[in-house]
Amino acid sequence: MSSSVTEDIAALPTFAALDVRAVIEKERRGASILVDEEYFRGQELATNAVETTLSLTERQNIASQSRQFYNQIQIDFDSLTHKNLKSASTQYRELLQQLPEVKYLKQHFPGTCFVIPEWLQTPKELKYGARIYLFREDDAPAPIDILNRNIDAVVTGDRAEFERYQGALHGYPECCIDYFSEYERSEETGPELEAIEPIVEYINENTIFDPDTHSTSIDTFIDGIFESPHVYSFFAREFFPEPDCDQARHRGVSIYSSLCDAYTEPLVKDYFRINAGWSYLMAGSTAPDKMNSRRPSAGTLGREHLLFYLPLAVTVQLYRETKE
Repeated sequence: MSSSVTEDIAALPTFAALDVRAVIEKERRGASILVDEEYFRGQELATNAVETTLSLTERQNIASQSRQFYNQIQIDFDSLTHKNLKSASTQYRELLQQLPEVKYLKQHFPGTCFVIPEWLQTPKELKYGARIYLFREDDAPAPIDILNRNIDAVVTGDRAEFERYQGALHGYPECCIDYFSEYERSEETGPELEAIEPIVEYINENTIFDPDTHSTSIDTFIDGIFESPHVYSFFAREFFPEPDCDQARHRGVSIYSSLCDAYTEPLVKDYFRINAGWSYLMAGSTAPDKMNSRRPSAGTLGREHLLFYLPLAVTVQLYRETKE
């Protein structure tokens, strides 16, 4: 890996920067960031929680302004038709492109970066949000193609086909995409819960939701997980690999090795631990009777999880000062 790549992505949030490193190095096709209240809140929490010689004023202002702007957006339409969703999406995207956070990420990512609306039909309601996609310059789809496929999935009720498409965009192994999209869900289980089954024994669920997690090390929540080769399958946040998938594990080992060429190993290990813990928590949202159904807040998995919302350059410096 070249030092120029490290410099190019140093301003991105750490979890996103390490994700896109694999994209730049052609280990994955693309990566994405779900834009929501927790994302902006995480930026604010992280920048307010640390002391560093590197200035975080810009990030604090961008996160605060973006959060206020985002929370004011309201999208309405009369009925659930392709035409109405397309019109609402056009209006919504015009607003999303004005977010300071979107402009910041586009400025600091050495590839193609764009934001588009994301629609999700649940049994109770139609939810909407936004997702920022990041691709290499030579391998980026047209934003309208992603949006049209999402709208088609909502109107036709075929969410699985869109999930397959998203999996391919993110460069996940095809076998894992098939496993996830073809899984016959039940009230007791789903592909997310089966995906995290091999790592459950290394996660201390009883301590995760302690209100003081921001000041606690991730070691308290996830310990010994590198005794299992399954940890390498969690090479991306919110990726749910097919259990015992050799392709996912080999891809993860390759990404782990290439990241260690550029960054301190404790940082890379925490990247994989946070990915695994995040998938564990998100899998739990499919079983509300067992765990908290909210998206994990920054710091839920400990201080290291909070630090991963900081710019990569800041996090690298903090790891050098505290973990080497």
